[in-house]
Amino acid sequence: MGRAPIYNGINRTGLYSSKARGSPHPGPAVIRAGNHLAVACLFFGAAFAAFVSGSLEQRIGNLFSFGLTPAVGFYAGGHILGQVLVFGVELCDMIMARCFRYAVRLVNDLLS
Repeated sequence: MGRAPIYNGINRTGLYSSKARGSPHPGPAVIRAGNHLAVACLFFGAAFAAFVSGSLEQRIGNLFSFGLTPAVGFYAGGHILGQVLVFGVELCDMIMARCFRYAVRLVNDLLS
């Protein structure tokens, strides 16, 4: 008796509604959210530096503290978390496929 391949991938398009069929992975949405938060932090930091009174050194410090540092954090965090989520979804697909194949094999062995 031949063995089936361990992992062929799963056609996930039938598992979701028509609105969610574009991308079943949450990773790209997290990456986009991180990018949007980074841009918002840059705008907030620039506005804070422009409208709060102080010397030039204080304004540059405000720009770095309230704009660039959080923006880099949101950007990097969004990309890292997005890639981890994509990997997690693929790993769960593989585990689910292997468990289902094991359950089918177990039922076939019990019936025969």
